[in-house]
Amino acid sequence: MLYNKERLLALMDKHDLAGVVAATPENIYYLSGHASWSQNGYRYGGSQVYVVYPRDPAHKPALLIPGSDVGYASIDDVWLDEKYIYGRPRNPHIADMKKLSAVEQRTVTLAGSDSKGPTAEKALAQLIQEKGMAKGRIGLDHFAINITQYEKIRAHLPQATLLPASTFFRYVRMIKTPDEIQRLREAAEVNEAAINTMLHSCRPRVTENELASIYKGEIAKAGGQVYWMHMAVTRGGNFPAIKDNVLQKGDIFRVDMGCSINGYHADVCKSGCVGAAPTAEHRKRYDAIQAGVLKSVEALKPGVRPQELYETMIAGVRANGLPNYSNFFLGHTIGLEAREFPFLLGPAEEVDDPFLPNTTNIPVEPGMTMNLEASNHEAGWGTVQVEYTCAVTETGHEHLIFPEQKLMTLPLE
Repeated sequence: MLYNKERLLALMDKHDLAGVVAATPENIYYLSGHASWSQNGYRYGGSQVYVVYPRDPAHKPALLIPGSDVGYASIDDVWLDEKYIYGRPRNPHIADMKKLSAVEQRTVTLAGSDSKGPTAEKALAQLIQEKGMAKGRIGLDHFAINITQYEKIRAHLPQATLLPASTFFRYVRMIKTPDEIQRLREAAEVNEAAINTMLHSCRPRVTENELASIYKGEIAKAGGQVYWMHMAVTRGGNFPAIKDNVLQKGDIFRVDMGCSINGYHADVCKSGCVGAAPTAEHRKRYDAIQAGVLKSVEALKPGVRPQELYETMIAGVRANGLPNYSNFFLGHTIGLEAREFPFLLGPAEEVDDPFLPNTTNIPVEPGMTMNLEASNHEAGWGTVQVEYTCAVTETGHEHLIFPEQKLMTLPLE
């Protein structure tokens, strides 16, 4: 089980919610362990999946899926006891169930169960009524529910108060469980290894697209999904792979690449010089950035606020060789989404949301996970960047991995 049950129930109590309904892939996975192929394949409302989670402990949470998802729900490590389907019943006929594997038996049993309703909206309303939530305040994961679906759900639940509550789930997920932190660690390890494999081929006459293909292949072999590939070669800023750009000796090289493994994100960067040793100017900039980021890492502990960490980084960079340095942030939180509340770590920003604090500048708590990073971009020169992934502990912090953060001469040997 991934989700933080104690925090989920406490926040439902705080906001007087009779229950919540998860609908985005991230929150479905968080609460149930189910990764829906149909929801991913038929986006923008083409396939709806829900987890109904009542506050009343007399009612169990339940997963509601289309019939096409039953095979995946049977294979996945779904930890919810109650699973229901909607839509037309499949009614599979099997002469001898004993001949089937355990997964096949679960699939056939679920596929042949009674449908909760002919449509997702009717089935959801029926399940909400069965869970004793139909007359209460219900938090809906609205990011995955379009306006047409929302109006249909509301029409089927005239006595309920429906609240857009995707940010509620983000606030629950802000504090990670040990199982989540372990998944984040594993994702970071895969990402680090994939980038290092790519860097072994980072030499003159290789194209950016060839390098990007190596990284994509390594992530795919690990069963992951690539989400971004910022690659800057003697350019400032974030740039995707450019098909025809060929690396030259002396190019300043910087990558910042992100992926998801088993649902959880990883974000790693590397800086170096292609086919030659870095220059004194290159090293000066990198060392200043690294010094500033490491100062903020040292300060990471419960109670510190994001703005303090940001100001620590800025002061550290300026004191170590770049007196005019400026930046807008010091990285971000990370989890099932690449950035989770309080999102960017930097100067305080006001927040206007019923389920979130009124500022992003909240005290750091044990269980929060974040990537502390900074970079120095100059158009026409290039980019350097340093990044560390950390989890906040009761007494300070821990590195999820110890990435090789140094200014590299490429290719790696």
